[in-house]
Amino acid sequence: AVENPERNVPIAVLGGTLGSAIIYILSTNVIFGMLPAAYVAQSNAPFGLVFAYMFGPVAGKVVMALMCIACLGSLLGWQFTGGNIYRAAAAKGFYPSLLARVNRFGAPVTGMVIAGIIQTGLSLMTISPSLNEQFEVLTNLAVITNVIPYFFCMAAMEFIMIKAGHGRREELRLPMIASFMGSLYTLYACYAAGADAMMAAALVFFFGLTLYGFLAPLFEK
Repeated sequence: AVENPERNVPIAVLGGTLGSAIIYILSTNVIFGMLPAAYVAQSNAPFGLVFAYMFGPVAGKVVMALMCIACLGSLLGWQFTGGNIYRAAAAKGFYPSLLARVNRFGAPVTGMVIAGIIQTGLSLMTISPSLNEQFEVLTNLAVITNVIPYFFCMAAMEFIMIKAGHGRREELRLPMIASFMGSLYTLYACYAAGADAMMAAALVFFFGLTLYGFLAPLFEK
């Protein structure tokens, strides 16, 4: 779905990550420069709190409403992206064929509905009195489950490069350094997420291996 993906995907991913990092670092520094850290930590909406502090309660509510709209837009975009990932994987036999179904507009509605049900279940399982606590639990779980594929990809970096026709030593040097640094960072991310998130992610991962065991014979044909 992307024109010239070899060029545009890395630019979009790296540019978006760097841009988001700069915005978050600057904005959070402004927040902690205006209000006590303990006061901000107790708030469910620190950005709205700061705008309410600067411009009044109405401004804070407007900012919180805009952030909710932005989160919904981001969530919908991610649901369509995830649905297409499931569809592509199902078309290759990695997922049940049910997830490969699309409607007359080409949208993977079935996969999106199934993913939505699973996500809702996880939200209910991790429900907490504080929205911040639940957000932290789900975020840490998402971090661990997402870095597992990164571990495999970085471990297979040399093989991937060779299969792509870039097996010369000078071509491998920089990607291998990058993969090693990425591995160190993902190890740190696992450590920082905490033992509870690691335990939950391990259960999810092992359950995934169980499911893969049923599909593995299909790839031997």
